[in-house]
Amino acid sequence: MKTIIAVFAVGFLLTMTTPTHAEPLEITGTATVKHQSVTADGATESGTMTTLTIRGRQPMGKNLSVYARLAAQYASNPSLSDYNLDVHGTDNKFVAQIDQFGLLYKPGDFSFNLGRQEAMIGKTALLYSRADTNVGYGKFVDGLSFSGASGRYEFSGIAARENNVGMTNNDLFALRAGYNFSKVTNAGVTWGKYQVVDGDTTNHWAVDAGTTWGKSTFVADYTQSTASQDNKAYAINWTYDFDGKTALYLTNFRVEENAAMGGQSDFDGGNRGFYYGLTHAINDKLALEVIYKDQVRMSDNAKNSKLEIWLKHEF
Repeated sequence: MKTIIAVFAVGFLLTMTTPTHAEPLEITGTATVKHQSVTADGATESGTMTTLTIRGRQPMGKNLSVYARLAAQYASNPSLSDYNLDVHGTDNKFVAQIDQFGLLYKPGDFSFNLGRQEAMIGKTALLYSRADTNVGYGKFVDGLSFSGASGRYEFSGIAARENNVGMTNNDLFALRAGYNFSKVTNAGVTWGKYQVVDGDTTNHWAVDAGTTWGKSTFVADYTQSTASQDNKAYAINWTYDFDGKTALYLTNFRVEENAAMGGQSDFDGGNRGFYYGLTHAINDKLALEVIYKDQVRMSDNAKNSKLEIWLKHEF
């Protein structure tokens, strides 16, 4: 809450002091249709999510701007939606909210973001993920993040509090330092901390590496937490780019229950398996992606799978 108040206060002051020749408001957005089918424990359910996001950024001075995002989603099956059912109701098929806002400061090769925002920790989002594909209140974090580069070194980090409803608003911290050995080969190390309000705290560390060889790109991520058991995870991705428009990818992963920060990896906790994907750029604005997620629950070796078909238009 303190972060939100600070963002609005600073934004108001900047608005009052912005000269009349300020740069115009910048509007970008996406329109997405996702069909998803999930099979688990002998049952299958499916649904289609139609999403519109509109992001506005108003420059306020040198290197400084204010941003806000309006997001709306219609879900034919709310249980597969990208919004928080605890907030909007288990039977609600439509949500529209301003779900991100804050300040952006970009001096030189660094960028700082203060406000409500998405959070992705780990090279493959193995440690933590609240992605920009989420919609609405209760799906993002409030805090300060940064990223940038200096020579061959790259740095990023975040200090934030989860914007939750029906749960405690837990804190998360992370720092990553990377080094580019060449234009196509890099490696990095990440430290993270997840602190449950009035509860346990876990520390996390991760190492990552990536390289490109011809049309193939390889990325590997490994993490471990200070939880007493089930505390390891890895993801290994291979992508083959045919012609700059069409690409295939394969990801092998294994994520134990206590490996990720708050159990919020981009991969399902307690599962291992493979992702098979195809991406195709229809034109410079419209793209298609098909993902098949073939995985096994490690506790009982029960197979579960997901099929996702994405059609995304940027404007």
